[in-house]
Amino acid sequence: MPFTMSASPARLSVLTAIISGWLLSLACGTGSAAAAETAAAASRDRDAPLLFDAGQMKIDAKRKVRLLTGGVEMTRGTFMLTAQQVELRETPAGGDLAIATSGGGKQAHFRQRREGMDEVIDGQADRIEYDGKTEVVHLIGNARLKRLRGNVVTEEVSGQVIIYEHAKETFEVQGGGGAGSRVKGVVTPQSKPAAEAGR
Repeated sequence: MPFTMSASPARLSVLTAIISGWLLSLACGTGSAAAAETAAAASRDRDAPLLFDAGQMKIDAKRKVRLLTGGVEMTRGTFMLTAQQVELRETPAGGDLAIATSGGGKQAHFRQRREGMDEVIDGQADRIEYDGKTEVVHLIGNARLKRLRGNVVTEEVSGQVIIYEHAKETFEVQGGGGAGSRVKGVVTPQSKPAAEAGR
């Protein structure tokens, strides 16, 4: 029988599905001393505990579902997910799949550092599904994904569905198939080194 409790930050194990499909590689950046520390932190995401903060949590032990509501913030290493509601489902393999939605014209949002790069992947959509073990993020409905270096957007894509695989550093963008549902994107040219720019 479901029961309700106020939620404080908690530790959860995470697992789940395998995603296949046509994938587009993210453009590679250059490393730096600062990026080395970033890489060390990002590489620990897979083994980090999943922490959450929410206004309320309802647990359905029979269905193995936790429903977090009231404005939810979930973190796992450098990964952060925010939404009005997050449903945590236990998978047949014994792990958890997070499904985030907001409603009311707002979107769910996630952010994660790239491994080995001083860069961040930032995405939003009507619905976000996060698989903690495979580190695969599905952005569904009016999806948008940005790659940032510092505060500068170096790449941005949009579509009805975006599948981002953190471990493989790849993403797939899908249009809706109808009019106005094309995949769109912007790639900002990388700045040339000062010595090269002066030639």
